[in-house]
Amino acid sequence: MNEHPADRRLWTWVVVLGLTGQLAWTVENMYLNVFVYDTITDSPMALATLVAASALAATVATLLAGAASDRSGRRRELIAGGYVLWGACTAAFGLVSVDAAAALLPMVDAVTVAIAVIILLDCVMSVLGAAANDAAFNAWVTDSTHPGNRGRVDGVLATMPLLAM
Repeated sequence: MNEHPADRRLWTWVVVLGLTGQLAWTVENMYLNVFVYDTITDSPMALATLVAASALAATVATLLAGAASDRSGRRRELIAGGYVLWGACTAAFGLVSVDAAAALLPMVDAVTVAIAVIILLDCVMSVLGAAANDAAFNAWVTDSTHPGNRGRVDGVLATMPLLAM
């Protein structure tokens, strides 16, 4: 029998934030490349650069934000602000197009500008997501659970990527 059951409020936030975070990562990991391929360029070099830059940004951000949230003790603020900005940044991809790039900088190749903007936006989005979800949220889950209920909470969180897809 579980001596330390998680309360309803904890479960609510674990499910809401866990699913929200996985939905955002799914949009990026499954659909951003398709968006770039369909609307900007089919260049494998552009897509590879996008993935590599995003992975590097997320890795560095997770390490730095994790240490910062440990020191500051302000995980909840990082989670809340990070999730809102992460969502806004994800939505901003719909504003990027070759036509918009051509109008913004007509003297430069519009596809190159659009690719650069997408890569920059993806790196910003990855930093926000890594800080809010990978660093702060996952540490908050550890802080908010007890060894007696952590396995159950982590088990529910492990299903979120599948639900997000």
